[in-house]
Amino acid sequence: MTVTNIPSPEDNPFFLIKVRHIFGWYFLLGIGIYFQIAIINHTPGIQFDTEDPLVEAIFGTYLEIFILALVLRQCRLAGIQIKYLVGKVPNHYQWLPVVGLAIASEFFSIGVFRIFYYPLSFIVPSFVEQILTENRDSSILIEASQTFNPGLYYLMFALDSFVIFNLFFNFIFLAIIPHRWAAKWGNIPAIVALCLLWMILGYKNFIAILVYLLIYLILYLKTRSLRVIIVFGVVTSLIFTIWDLSHTIFFNTQTANILDTFRSQIQLGVLFFALSAPWVIGFIYKNWSVLKGPLPYFANASEADKIKADSET
Repeated sequence: MTVTNIPSPEDNPFFLIKVRHIFGWYFLLGIGIYFQIAIINHTPGIQFDTEDPLVEAIFGTYLEIFILALVLRQCRLAGIQIKYLVGKVPNHYQWLPVVGLAIASEFFSIGVFRIFYYPLSFIVPSFVEQILTENRDSSILIEASQTFNPGLYYLMFALDSFVIFNLFFNFIFLAIIPHRWAAKWGNIPAIVALCLLWMILGYKNFIAILVYLLIYLILYLKTRSLRVIIVFGVVTSLIFTIWDLSHTIFFNTQTANILDTFRSQIQLGVLFFALSAPWVIGFIYKNWSVLKGPLPYFANASEADKIKADSET
């Protein structure tokens, strides 16, 4: 079964999934959880800062788990078989290139951020300084120092970054939404819409976001396995965490001028970009045709039907 031989839209289970409902749940549940936290905070004997990074981390993880549960329920109601979305890891799959691609992608992100904002730091310094300050303040070490329980914050950060958010992002934004939008508009328009959405959400480093998303999608469509991109996501999260910790320790200081520090790192940005761009852009260019092929759910379902038919003959 492929997306092209489904008799009618009614036979495509992804037509029963509404992306606007997912975003609506996210918004409404976010408000609901916020009010829960506010009520608990006003309970006599229980007082905490709602802007505490640990509270925000718990809030985000709680919300992601709720949305995942709701989307899984909708999939069951729509008759979507999760095993076809998840797929299997290809036999004798080479994991080392995936790790190398994850490292190159992170280097590309670091490099392109510095190259893009370096000239802007002279044209609109206040705007760039605000972005740099927000990035610095969201560093793991700095946020941990601002919470009442740093150890628990590190635990929640690891749980969310390496497990919950990876499952949330890969399942909803790389499996459900592309299949739903492709059912409505076709592969390429769906991918363009998804790229635009994430470039808006990640506007601070939108070029890197676009490249990351294309790599995720290519890996998913090429291997037809959500497990592969989950591993890729875990590796990129680990590399980002290592970079964040090392950058905070060796480069970020509260007393130094943040713009001067950033400008002094332009050589590092150019080096990272030069090392990573051929690998990252080359991977996307060589595998671009994969984005036009059958989506993983239908390819996996078609393969399962073929195996079943062969076993019956």
